[in-house]
Amino acid sequence: MLPHLLALDLDGTACNRAGHLGARTREALAAARAAGHTVCFATGRRDIDMFSFWPESTCADYLLLNNGGKLLRASDRTVLFNRLVEGEAARRLIALCLRENHQLHIVSGDYWAVNRWSDGLQEYVDYLGTAPVLYSALEETPWDRVEGFMATMDLQPVCRAIDELRLPMSYTLSEDQCVDIMPLGISKWGGLRRLAARLDIPRERIIAAGDYNNDIEMIRNAGTGVAVASALPEVKAAADYVTVCDNDHDAAAEIVEKFLL
Repeated sequence: MLPHLLALDLDGTACNRAGHLGARTREALAAARAAGHTVCFATGRRDIDMFSFWPESTCADYLLLNNGGKLLRASDRTVLFNRLVEGEAARRLIALCLRENHQLHIVSGDYWAVNRWSDGLQEYVDYLGTAPVLYSALEETPWDRVEGFMATMDLQPVCRAIDELRLPMSYTLSEDQCVDIMPLGISKWGGLRRLAARLDIPRERIIAAGDYNNDIEMIRNAGTGVAVASALPEVKAAADYVTVCDNDHDAAAEIVEKFLL
């Protein structure tokens, strides 16, 4: 079999509800790589979301973070591509959210900051095991080197501000009540195409799997698009194949066994 590029979303797809890979999935990914295929985890997660997952990240060859905005080699976390938010646009969004008291998360590598605390944020901090910096002024932020933003509590007014100010950014729901904000033109599919070109793998040999809205474009455009059994209905409608197993029962292993082994 010719080498394929397998792109797997993490949360809700390759990972179980605890946020980790099952034993059968880890074995299947190892077998796929041994057979000459390339595995990429394509996720909306930022670096901060990977803290507890870094040891498992080497089950893949590449990590496509920030919804396609950042590409890492998994073995040593070398950054191969990293698209930042345009500085002036980032400055304007941060200033507006400070003025209007909209909660806005700023992320750049291991840096994470937020301008307003909330109960939901405390739960996330407890889950991650790390806490954000609290900022109250633009000068306290790295506005000129932002990889992306997140909006949770005030996602609707933040997205509306991006549209009204015509900022060069795009946004997508990565989970219920969480919007990821990226530089304009960034997407998982765009990042995946960049990786495929680097590896000289044609579109027809790309397999992409996911479960949520931010996975639909790569599922539609890949040679084979897969939705897991627990995916949203619109994701399943975009897929060529829907797994029998859900993410809690090693759906990723089913994909590998069906298409690559």
